[in-house]
Parts: sequence; C-alpha cells; structure tokens
Amino acid sequence: MDAWPASCSFLTFNLFSDLPAFRQLDRRLEITAAAIAAQRPGIVALQEIVRSPVCGDMGRKLCELVNRRCNGPEYHLHYAPADGLGEGDWKFDEGVALMSRHPRGLRDVAVLKYAAQVRIAARVGGQEYRLPDDRIAMHMRYVVTPAIQLDAYVTHLTDRNEEAADAPVRVLQARELIQWVDRTSDCGNPVLIGGDFNDVPESDTVRTLTGSGFIDVHAAAGREPGFTNDRNDLDLEAPHASPNQRIDYVFFRPGRSRNFTIQSVQLFLDRPSAEPDGRWLWASDHFGVLAHLQLG
Repeated sequence: MDAWPASCSFLTFNLFSDLPAFRQLDRRLEITAAAIAAQRPGIVALQEIVRSPVCGDMGRKLCELVNRRCNGPEYHLHYAPADGLGEGDWKFDEGVALMSRHPRGLRDVAVLKYAAQVRIAARVGGQEYRLPDDRIAMHMRYVVTPAIQLDAYVTHLTDRNEEAADAPVRVLQARELIQWVDRTSDCGNPVLIGGDFNDVPESDTVRTLTGSGFIDVHAAAGREPGFTNDRNDLDLEAPHASPNQRIDYVFFRPGRSRNFTIQSVQLFLDRPSAEPDGRWLWASDHFGVLAHLQLG
C-alpha cells in the first residue's frame, strides 16, 4: 500500500521533578498540561517523572490533566522507572515516559537499562549508601496512519562527567542507545528519539547520534541557538531566564525509501506563566523541543 503523506508532531520535555522538594509541582504540571493540550503533539517524550507518596504519580497526573483539556482521541502514557530508593513515605522511583494519541503498534513496550552507569554514593556515619542515578531508554511503536508506523524512543542520559573504558559514560550510553535502536526498530519505519542528553551539540555524545544517520532536527530546521537550559540553574519564580546551553534534543531518522519534510521546530514552554498573585512561575528548568514533520 502506498503511504499518503502524514503529519507527525513530536515533543520532548524534561518535567523537572525537583526531588525531594517538589516545589509547586502540581501547579507546574497544570501549566505543562495546558501547553500540551494547546499544541496537541502526536507523541510526547517525558523525562524526570517521579512516583512517590509525597508527590504522587507525576505521569498519571499529567496525562489526566491533558485529557481533561483535549477533545478527540485521549492520550495514553506508558512509564518506565529508571531508578529509585527509600522505604515507606520516603520511597520513590524516577523514570521516563512516552505519551501519545496514536494507537500502539503490535510491538510491546521495551526498555533498555544502560550497561554504562555512574555509581554515586554518600557516606553517613561510616556507612556508604548508593544514590540513584541509573539511566534507561524506552521504546514504543505507534500507528500514525494505516500505512505508516513510527518507532519512538525517549531517554535521559547521565549528567555526570565520569569516564569508563576510556570514554565518558554519557558517550557510552549514546552508543548503547544507537545499537538498541538498530535492533528494535523496523528498518522501514521512521524513528524519533527525544530526551535530555545532558550534552551540547558539538559533543561526542551528540555526534554519536548524528554520525549514525540521525538528524538533529533543531540543527536542520530550527532557529539558533535554541538553548533549552541554564547551566547555572533557573530560578523557577524569576521573570526572565538566561538559557545558555542546548542539551534537549529531537533526533529523526527516516525509514527506508521514505520522503519527509521537517516543517518546523520550536521551543516549548520557554516563557514563564504569569500567576494570579502577581508572581512568575516556570513549568520546568528546561525548555522542551517541539518538532512538526511530514512523513510520506
């Protein structure tokens, strides 16, 4: 069957859980949900989703808030925990998720736990305790049209600069990701990867993706510089931001014999919300990246 051109929109966004304080988290989720409902991306790749007795299930809350604001097909969210810690009221896990209005393909949800990880520990009272930092990637296949299926991935690479096997752990994770994508995607399907890669465009981490045939959609069609984060951290209640690094990406690889057009790329939630009490509030300490593509 010949594929008619189909529009596809893909958003990546780091929600910034702000664990363990969870500052104004419910309100920030409301701001995020309203923005997603306004844009209605077909697929959303989410990072820093936490589930805990203190904050509840961030992913479920967000998905419910979005669906209350949208007509038509509902969004469905699939979450994968990367790491966690604690017991009782202090127990939590944190991970990534994919949320979409598209039907799922026949392939099951798949998760990759990277072999390359950073071990973080703290010593208290002479006892060493492991701190969570394990990282993963997640894969789902979606039916965009009856003739076009798409392989979608989300990941959140480590923000630490440790090395292993004579290479930065972040680069090793990127290499594992590419190998896994090659094994789990259909060679005829377009592939989209969204996530917080914690590295800049000229880094070996990003070059691992682009050198493997993936298109950095912002570099291809966005407006420079496209900064998504402030390396000095963003004050959530500041009226202005000073972003100075691009570390959040959408990567795209067209399927075999597929035509495509990157129609637009834009930042998402790159302005603060004016709150009723006169304060300002940012949805996250990251800006998202929203890409619109035409697939054929």
